[in-house]
Amino acid sequence: MRLPALLFILPFFLQLLGFGDTPLGGGLCGEVFRLKDPALALRTPGFWYGLLFMVLLALELGYGLSLLLLPLLEVRLGAGWVRAGRYLAGTLFLLFLLTRTTGLPAPGPGGWVLEPAPLDPLSLLLVGLSLLGALLLRENGGHGTPA
Repeated sequence: MRLPALLFILPFFLQLLGFGDTPLGGGLCGEVFRLKDPALALRTPGFWYGLLFMVLLALELGYGLSLLLLPLLEVRLGAGWVRAGRYLAGTLFLLFLLTRTTGLPAPGPGGWVLEPAPLDPLSLLLVGLSLLGALLLRENGGHGTPA
């Protein structure tokens, strides 16, 4: 369970690259800190998409840390816990597809708009690592220690 845990934790910290000006792009949450005017930021769909993905990446970080720490406390990770990780990564992937293709309803200057978010290499890397972590999740076979 160590490798899936690392793959769930890593996207949170890699997203920090997106807050700077790197050639990889803004990532999933890059639009949150790019706009300098707070009044304008609340009106752009990219800002709301960034907040949504910040919450999802924070949940993935917590899930990955629990994969590492719960077995140390001799807590058995059952099938429901593994399923929760797969659902979390699936939700991230589904929302990534929706925000990059059609967009999600978000407040805009003239009401609610559907504006697709830009696609960049960093966001692809973050979603890919999350999906790989979900694919590598497996049950421990009844043992309380990591496999």
